[in-house]
Amino acid sequence: MTQAPFSDLFLRKVKAPASGRVEFYDGRTPGFGVRVSARGTKTFFLLGRHRSGFRRITLGRYPTLSLEKARRRANDALNALSDGIDPQQEKRSARIKLDDQFKAVMAAYVETYCKRHNRPNTANETERLLNAVFMPKWSMRKINEIGKADVLTVIDAIMAEGKPSAARHAFAAIRKFFNWCVEQGRLDQSPCLALKPPAKASNRDRVLSDLELGAVLNAAKSVGWPFGPIVQLLACTAQRRGEVVGMQWNELDLEARLWTIPSDRTKNHRTHIVPLTASALAVIKNLPRVGDGPFVFPARRYSDRAYSGYSKGKRALDAHAEQHDWTLHDLRRTAATGMAKAGVAPHVVEKILNHVSGTFGGVAGVYNRFGYLDEMREALTMWEAHVDGLMKKSAK
Repeated sequence: MTQAPFSDLFLRKVKAPASGRVEFYDGRTPGFGVRVSARGTKTFFLLGRHRSGFRRITLGRYPTLSLEKARRRANDALNALSDGIDPQQEKRSARIKLDDQFKAVMAAYVETYCKRHNRPNTANETERLLNAVFMPKWSMRKINEIGKADVLTVIDAIMAEGKPSAARHAFAAIRKFFNWCVEQGRLDQSPCLALKPPAKASNRDRVLSDLELGAVLNAAKSVGWPFGPIVQLLACTAQRRGEVVGMQWNELDLEARLWTIPSDRTKNHRTHIVPLTASALAVIKNLPRVGDGPFVFPARRYSDRAYSGYSKGKRALDAHAEQHDWTLHDLRRTAATGMAKAGVAPHVVEKILNHVSGTFGGVAGVYNRFGYLDEMREALTMWEAHVDGLMKKSAK
């Protein structure tokens, strides 16, 4: 064991060994030393006795950690050891406490569960909900300290704003999070266990009138990219919001006028081919190619994620259209209803919507694999002509 009184001059001039590492001990503070590696890295440490045995405690690297501060840390550690406290165990406990905080556990939940087991849009929406609704309230709270009253406080505040649907979705997201915590052994019981959803999900039957639809689509042309084209495609393709917003360039065959939605992006996990009408093609061809990511509608700052600014875009669109009592999903229902009124056969409407119930339910769905692409294109073209007429009337 090499022992010499430490000074900055000594530490600066001490030479690195040809291989391995060498240790020097201070002549002033018992057990206080510096380890020098073959690369010249100098690391302060303390070798001290605890009642359960010797402890080797790393203090930091020189010169990032000054000699004066390192010696002070060594003396503090010696005092702790003499009092029966293990500084290493204290550090581990502090780290465990940090890992139990809502912020850290939520990040682990999103990365190890949501992004592995949910569709990308679902995972992104779950992450957005947890960050927007619960993170500001519980960021540094330990998850085992969050109780039923805490959950109710957050959910009741959303209900008080007159947003039952938002409250229901937020509750579903946090309930799944706490259930995962229980499964992972982080909690013994979920604080949501005996709580009921704040509002019942209601099956909407809202269909936009011709006047409303014309106003909405003319407004969509005014608000521009990206939300305007999203609304236009929702109306002329009758597909789901997540499918349109998550559209990727490699799914489009503009020459064949087809959009193929892969099975991992559809609700029923079946590949769905959508004929593109002239209006849909015109919208897509006029879209800017932003970044080098796969998405037709990328997020503002992340080209590898799909757009998610629904609320802001919807507010701007509503202001232009002077229409407020409607949702994006109502466009799908309106298109389906409009095609049915125009005499399109039910099985063709179902095929456009990619439904597996009704005509295509049960055994029929397994054996009837006929694509009906021509019939789908004819129906969507008919609907397109109707919509174009509405927009012309609304613009007058």
